[in-house]
Amino acid sequence: MINIFSVMIHTLLPRYCYGCEDVLVEAEEVICLDCLLELNKTHNLHETESELTKKVSFSFNVENAVSFIYFDSDSIARKLIHRFKYEEDIIIGKYLTRLFCQELKQKDWIKDIDYIIPLPLHWLKKVKRGYNQSEIISNIIGKEFDIKVKTNYLKRIKYTQSQTKKSREKRWDNVKGIFRVINQDKLKNKHILLVDDIVTTGSSIYSCINELSKVEGIKISVLTLASTN
Repeated sequence: MINIFSVMIHTLLPRYCYGCEDVLVEAEEVICLDCLLELNKTHNLHETESELTKKVSFSFNVENAVSFIYFDSDSIARKLIHRFKYEEDIIIGKYLTRLFCQELKQKDWIKDIDYIIPLPLHWLKKVKRGYNQSEIISNIIGKEFDIKVKTNYLKRIKYTQSQTKKSREKRWDNVKGIFRVINQDKLKNKHILLVDDIVTTGSSIYSCINELSKVEGIKISVLTLASTN
């Protein structure tokens, strides 16, 4: 009886894949199996030094740097991340983060994290967008691993234009000195996980790390949902 009712619901109220927009079958969630298999995973979790590590470690060596999927041109991943970041499809970000959490459980270092700090948006940009996608990712991870999320320890003090259409050099210039650490004493000798949705050049995350590295005894790990090749 339950199966018949379920079939009727799916027939009358079909759910569509956020990737290819085909109708989802009962066992599928958010994206279809074909789109799920098309996601190009980075496998950073299994690398001693990942490509992401090289992007964000310059003057300060991060403990770990991991990303879930590659943000390839004309890929399902690109479409999904774009919808999550700019089109208010928060369900996508939550779904991808939960998938990533299943892989993170394989790593002991995640248990060493004291606080999760989402990459902050300027308050004006957050008002315009309505949410900070990095906070959404952070909250899922925090709940999964019972780690406190701190949104008041790092602040974006300058409003910057979108990085999307800027050259590599302009991106780095655009993020100089835009973050400030709040409550430095509470971060002393702590291992924090800095979280963002996507990293391209690594300029924004590096700017955060540069500011956080001024805290005595701090250890920093980095996590993003997606990264460019």
